[in-house]
Amino acid sequence: MATRTRVISQSKAVYVTPTGWDIFHTGTNSSRDRQTISGHQLHRIDNASFEIDLAGSRQDVREFGQLARISTVRLSEIDPTLSLGYFLGNGENELALGFDNSSGADTQMISSIINEDPTQSQRNIFIATVKEGEDAFTSSKWNTEEDSHDVIGFGNCFINSYSVNLSVGEIPRVDLEVQASNVVFWTGCQSGLFNPSLDLEGERTHSGLVLLPPPDTGEVGHAVLRPHDVSVSFVDDQISNLTSGTAIGGVNFATMPIQSCSIDVPLAREVIESLGTERAYAKPVQFPIDVTVNISSLVNEYTTGALEFALTGSAGNKTTNIDIEVKDGTKVRNKFVLTGALLDSQSFSQGLDDNETVDLTFSAQIGGASTTDQGLMFTAATGAAAIDGISEVALTGAGSTSYIVSGAAALHQPIEVQGWADVEDLAGGSLPDGDGYPDEP
Repeated sequence: MATRTRVISQSKAVYVTPTGWDIFHTGTNSSRDRQTISGHQLHRIDNASFEIDLAGSRQDVREFGQLARISTVRLSEIDPTLSLGYFLGNGENELALGFDNSSGADTQMISSIINEDPTQSQRNIFIATVKEGEDAFTSSKWNTEEDSHDVIGFGNCFINSYSVNLSVGEIPRVDLEVQASNVVFWTGCQSGLFNPSLDLEGERTHSGLVLLPPPDTGEVGHAVLRPHDVSVSFVDDQISNLTSGTAIGGVNFATMPIQSCSIDVPLAREVIESLGTERAYAKPVQFPIDVTVNISSLVNEYTTGALEFALTGSAGNKTTNIDIEVKDGTKVRNKFVLTGALLDSQSFSQGLDDNETVDLTFSAQIGGASTTDQGLMFTAATGAAAIDGISEVALTGAGSTSYIVSGAAALHQPIEVQGWADVEDLAGGSLPDGDGYPDEP
């Protein structure tokens, strides 16, 4: 068990796995039950926080004759929340978290979440903490000092929100909020962790173990992406390119010196409960899902038009596609495309001796999983087949390890070290009887 005076970011590493993996029997070693999985590390994490609200699910039981409560009962789920932030990379984190690679805009970024794909819509997340004073990335100490590692596991994680923030003078970054159904604290144990996910009765019936491989800084091909590698373009622009007789006017989208851009994807869940079950029967995504892109820019050119055309004509229904590319030099690492975007608002601001600015808000509703004319498409360099200028970069990790991927490649899940003979081989040596690992075949 670790003895620390404090915990700082030096000692942390974050991993993700599918929720239940003992159901997969395809791909390499398909003849074996996949009882053990290797966690996939999330890279470039720069903040993490979580909260467990116990009181929010309780109700006091009171009655006449006594002032204080006589008991408390839990009437709803305890839903811990986890917030993570990381620097935008090559799409590796997004695919590991269950988002889909649109592969040239034929699939929504959240298609697996829309379809409630059991292999993609939920995740388990693990936060490991190593011995005080040691870098978590010191691989030589990872296995030898595993008794000093503590791990927090979050089971049945749903992503509640995903946002990308791109600004002048700042490193492109991602922030997301996750809702879990269970939190497990392990002290002094790293080589094998039991699956923290729960069933409808609130019990951990999913079998399987998680091994956390030594973390590292990743092989994403760059330290961080930079703001001058971000480009925003308006394709099939029917809003600012209209003639004066049909346009509402404003700024010329094509020439704007953009200062910041953000993408917000809300993924709120509807909790469906049922008599006879401890946990929610289901937590489907609430529709409609309105993805918004907020752009702040200096004003340099206006376009002709009048607001009346939005009231009496069709100008208010015109759309544009917003292409947002993030490059590493000449190689595109991420591409977001908001298709069928409507202009929701324009806000102009001018101060004494200041540059005039405009804040624009665009929105598009997520369509079906394969809808291409509305929604948010995402193409990542990770695992991509050189589509739309995206340069292919393999998912990272040590050794011959296969990783979480999305879409049709979900058949390759769960993550496993290829060629393993039994779980003791994965643990790095022979383990004594009663160690909690599955027996050798």
